[in-house]
Amino acid sequence: MANPHLELTNRIAVVRDYAALWQQFFTFFADDNLEERVFTEQEEEEFASIVSLLSLNHYKFQELSRDYFKDPEGILDVLGESVSLAHIRELPAATLGKLQVEWHTLFIGMNKALGRLIGEIPPKKLAELQAAGQVPGGAQ
Repeated sequence: MANPHLELTNRIAVVRDYAALWQQFFTFFADDNLEERVFTEQEEEEFASIVSLLSLNHYKFQELSRDYFKDPEGILDVLGESVSLAHIRELPAATLGKLQVEWHTLFIGMNKALGRLIGEIPPKKLAELQAAGQVPGGAQ
């Protein structure tokens, strides 16, 4: 019997959820006036929580997006540069810009992987899954 964790719908859910968390992670340092921001303790804790969740779920994401996502190590590089919001705020502008570009490139890759995974589903089954809300809907 096939491993249920490797079923396409599970792989799609994992990649979709990880990409959503990755997007949430970026909202903390997407601000153009980051160097002027003062982060609250609550924001730092929320940021640390998201970084922890991304780190904890990285292996699962990496394994279930295999053959569809090309740079799982890049995620760890970005997370490693993102120690805290205070640390990110103090990064030189060029370093912060590079980090933002790397985040964005990885985010595009995650969404491409998601699209490729969804593309593996036969059209009739895809319509059923979209109707049930199990995969993103819309034109394919």
